[in-house]
Amino acid sequence: MASTTSLLHQVIERLRNEFAVKDLGPLQFFLGVNVKRTNAGFFLSQSQYVEELLPRAGMVTCKPVSTPVDTKAKLSGSNGAKLADPSYYHSLAGGLQYLTITRSDITYAVQQACLHMHDPCDSRLAFVKRILRHV
Repeated sequence: MASTTSLLHQVIERLRNEFAVKDLGPLQFFLGVNVKRTNAGFFLSQSQYVEELLPRAGMVTCKPVSTPVDTKAKLSGSNGAKLADPSYYHSLAGGLQYLTITRSDITYAVQQACLHMHDPCDSRLAFVKRILRHV
């Protein structure tokens, strides 16, 4: 992107002089983000990314919830048994963290889940799975 088309062509030409550059046309998909151009601007979506994240969590057929956090439950960092394999938690929480690019509604909940990356427990995994049910 550039402020003028002439500047854009200059930048592209300089890049071509230094690197092997291939024009792929208008941007449609980049790093897990779908890009749709409208008259009002760009619409960014990670629906395809979510469709890949849910099977990784084993939650393809889960029932959705309307909020990412249960407003009635109070969860402390020490509740629950330690996970035998924390890499599963890390993978899901990290995937959700990447999803916050286009889903600001889950940002707070994901931040809370990521606070416990160092020592996750089963109650925190349930918390992460609730966020996934929301998305």
